[in-house]
Amino acid sequence: VGCLVATRFDKLEELTLMIDIGTNGEMVLGNRKRRIACSTAAGPAFEGAKIECGMRGAVGAVDHVTLENGQIHWSVIGGGKPVGICGSGLLDLVAALLERGDISESGQMLCGERFQLEGTEVYLSRKDVREVQLAKAAIRAGIELMCKTLGVEPGDIRRVLLAGAFGNYLNPASACAIGMIPPVLLYRIEPIGNAAGGGSMLCALSDQEYTYSKLLAEGTEFLELASMPEFNDCYVDCLMFEEE
Repeated sequence: VGCLVATRFDKLEELTLMIDIGTNGEMVLGNRKRRIACSTAAGPAFEGAKIECGMRGAVGAVDHVTLENGQIHWSVIGGGKPVGICGSGLLDLVAALLERGDISESGQMLCGERFQLEGTEVYLSRKDVREVQLAKAAIRAGIELMCKTLGVEPGDIRRVLLAGAFGNYLNPASACAIGMIPPVLLYRIEPIGNAAGGGSMLCALSDQEYTYSKLLAEGTEFLELASMPEFNDCYVDCLMFEEE
C-alpha cells in the first residue's frame, strides 16, 4: 500500500507492473481503471540469505558481475577483496554463467559442484542456483497469473516499477536473462527506490494521505495465488531458466 501511495497508482494511465522484491515479492498490476495485487513467497535468496557466500549489500559484497570475452569480472562494494555476494551480484553471476554455458536451462551446474570467483573465497554452489530458481520462479509465476487474471499479455505492460533496495540496484538485463521478469519488458523497467517507506512516511505525516491509502487498499483486488489451481503448474514451468 505504501508503494501505491508513493506512485499514485490509481492515477496511472498506462498498464503498469510494480514489484517490491524481498523475502516476499509484493506485486501490483493495472492502471487507474483496475489494479490487482498478489504476494509471492520468493524466499530470502535475493537478500543474501540461504546463499552459501551470501550477505547483505554492505562493504565487501560482490554487487555486480559482468561477462566480457568469456571472462567473469566483478565489482565489490567499497573496493578491495570480496567477502561475500549480495542479491544484485548473485543475479548477475547466475545470468553470466547461463550465458557462458556453465549453467543449463534446467539449473544444472555444468562446471562442477561450485563456481569460484578467481583469487577469492567467494563461490556459487549448486544449492545457491536452486535457491535462485525458487525465488525467481515465484515472482515470474505471480506476474504470469496476474496477467492472466486481467486478460492481458506480459508484452502489454508498458512500465515496470521496481521498488526496494534490491530492485534499485539489480541489473534489469540479468533479471530478464534468468526469466524472473519477462524479457519483452527489459527496456520498460524503472527503479523507484524505497517506495514502500516513502509512502508509509506520507501516511504517517498526513491524515489526508492516510485516508488516501485506505481508499487505494480497498480499491485493489487481491489475487490469492495459493488458491489458484494453475499456480503449481505455472510455478514449476517458471523454474526453468528459459527467457521466454
